[in-house]
Amino acid sequence: MEHSPAIHVKGIGKRFRSFVALQGVDLEIRAGELLALLGPSGSGKTTLLRIIAGLEWPDEGELLLNGDSALRRGVRERHIGFVFQHYALFRHMSVTENVAFGLRVMVRQRRPSDAEIRNRVQRLLDLVQIGHLGDRFPSQLSGGERQRVALARALAIEPSVLLLDEPFGALDAKVRKELRRWLRQLHDRLKMTTVFVTHDQEEALELADRVVVLGHGKIEQVGTPEEVYGAPRNPFVFDFLGQVNRVRCQVRGGRPIVPYAHVEQLNGDASHDGPGTLYVRPHDVVLQRDPAGPAIVRFVGVVGPVVRLEIEVVVGAPVVEAEMPHHVYAGYRFTAGDRVSVRFRAATLFSDVPVEPQVTPADLSLQSADL
Repeated sequence: MEHSPAIHVKGIGKRFRSFVALQGVDLEIRAGELLALLGPSGSGKTTLLRIIAGLEWPDEGELLLNGDSALRRGVRERHIGFVFQHYALFRHMSVTENVAFGLRVMVRQRRPSDAEIRNRVQRLLDLVQIGHLGDRFPSQLSGGERQRVALARALAIEPSVLLLDEPFGALDAKVRKELRRWLRQLHDRLKMTTVFVTHDQEEALELADRVVVLGHGKIEQVGTPEEVYGAPRNPFVFDFLGQVNRVRCQVRGGRPIVPYAHVEQLNGDASHDGPGTLYVRPHDVVLQRDPAGPAIVRFVGVVGPVVRLEIEVVVGAPVVEAEMPHHVYAGYRFTAGDRVSVRFRAATLFSDVPVEPQVTPADLSLQSADL
């Protein structure tokens, strides 16, 4: 027997003056899953999260929480925990009182006793691994510790759904990586339906059970991290998720014609002859030193665990970026000026339709940096 989704977004639309933030969004969020809303600024991800929370109201559509209409309920009635990017902690309250706040403001009939509040708060602080910091104030904590306090406060009311808006955006790279691993472990332990907003592709692909890629106020693709990265549905998703080379070509007889490269594995529809664009990940660009090769290495740079090379094609096409692990590069030792032959291990073909740039609405003065 199939269960109804924990959250069901049906035809949600939202405008801010003349700007369309969301248009006809349909999404089912499964109970107990960790779902990422991923997209560039202005794509609508934060607006969608705020509508689920009850902090924004849609102009059209329906929102169901556990099968019931949420649009008839206020923020408190939805029983949702919300964690903001910039913590939103009360500076004059200790860590313990910050976490207890949501419990203390409950209506008298639902409010736990003082002893129960103290016990619940301590359990939560232990759960988020800051049980020894209860007496401190936010100004005495690191950014990562503050975010854990914010998360404990959201969990204190025992919400049915947890929403996180760019939860690690204000933290440095190392702390961000540590916290997102910890959040994944915490989610697996609690099994709570969790939705988080991010513009960080690596964060979404590492953390989420499923990823929702938004652009221009619409859902471009929904799938597992493997699906959205390995099989992007359209050029927008390909462009947004990771580095990619866009290579103009002509399609003839079911094959793309690229004067300077051989395509080994072709994905996409090559049934129609005419102009097209190949999308090729840098790690799928294979180079071979060749004195008569059609391309020249123009730049070699070490970026962490990989070596990146920029290749200029002699026939005048745009620069192509290749990427390889150090141990592979060690077998070639390419240097600027080397001539090389090029092959694409895998490429995806799209018909030659220009991709519109993603534009953030500059004419809107809204509190949120991301619609």
